[in-house]
Amino acid sequence: MSIPVSPLPLLRQSAGLLLLIVAFLGAGVLPASAHVRDSTGYSRITADGPSVSYDLSLEFGMLARAVDLGPDAVSASDAPRQKAALAAGSGNLQAYLTNRITLFLDGAACQGELAGTDIKSRDGVPYAELKLEYSCGATAGSYLLKYGVFRETDAVADDHSNIVDYRLGGVEGQAVLDGSNAELAIGEGSAAAAAARFGTMGVEHILSGLDHVLFVVALALGAANVRSLLGVVSMFTLAHSITLISALLGWIRVPAEVVEPLIALSIAFVAAENLLGATRRRLPAVFVFGLLHGLGFAGSLRVTDEFSWSLVTSLISFNIGIEAGQALLLLVAFPLILLVRRARWSAPALRGATATVAAVGLFWFIERFLLA
Repeated sequence: MSIPVSPLPLLRQSAGLLLLIVAFLGAGVLPASAHVRDSTGYSRITADGPSVSYDLSLEFGMLARAVDLGPDAVSASDAPRQKAALAAGSGNLQAYLTNRITLFLDGAACQGELAGTDIKSRDGVPYAELKLEYSCGATAGSYLLKYGVFRETDAVADDHSNIVDYRLGGVEGQAVLDGSNAELAIGEGSAAAAAARFGTMGVEHILSGLDHVLFVVALALGAANVRSLLGVVSMFTLAHSITLISALLGWIRVPAEVVEPLIALSIAFVAAENLLGATRRRLPAVFVFGLLHGLGFAGSLRVTDEFSWSLVTSLISFNIGIEAGQALLLLVAFPLILLVRRARWSAPALRGATATVAAVGLFWFIERFLLA
């Protein structure tokens, strides 16, 4: 004989369990995501010759958390304290912003820096007013803006959009950037103009990079004649072209903390070989060191991630520019070295110059590696 069971107690228990589950979810899940919300930023971008001014407005509270300006900055409720927090964290701000806001001209990244900070209220909400300055090296071309502020890894906003007002490359307009549309292409540029610009950058880079200049000078000091000089320079060119193009296309990546000290050591090594007269096996050593210098050349140039034949042409032009700068340097240095060798005092003078190059290279190695 079965005993009838009333459904009411079971319903009450089920309802109570359901309420407990809802209360648990409400207490455990909702507060965990309550610190993120939507955010709107504002940008005004204006080209002035080869320079580009970027005025950026972002909510101060979100920026303070994303950049990790510290608990005092996050809790700052008045403009003077907020301004002081921005000034104190200018180094972190620059690193954060220049990594997440990248401006390219004809495929080459413009050099950006934080030029000023301020606080402004928008509808009662404090906004950080950030002035960025980009140096692009040219007055017109095809611009590409990549915007990644308050992206998902920052965990400060569910959704962030930025209203952009721009005047670039002779083009004016407005756009909205957000998580699904984080790039803005502006203006038009020719492949020939881009190639010429990259070539000029290559010349400027090798002539302004003292470590590369000293390495080439060390090779010239160790060359007995024009034929031997052409041999080592050709080997150096082949090696650094391989790693330069490979690194810029993203095929290989080596941290600058490894490359830069070894470049300095290569200078000291070649100069020391000159002093010891041990240059018989120079070509293999120059090839290895050329691979390092190519990585160093690549570290000075950032390009767009999209592969295209115009990008390859621009990178080849950059490499040709490096070779042109290198040739210009040798046309000045090597005839001078040959002229000095004819003098009575040539031996101590050339050995002194070589020893100085070796000492500088060794000092840079110690500074970049041991004292870093």
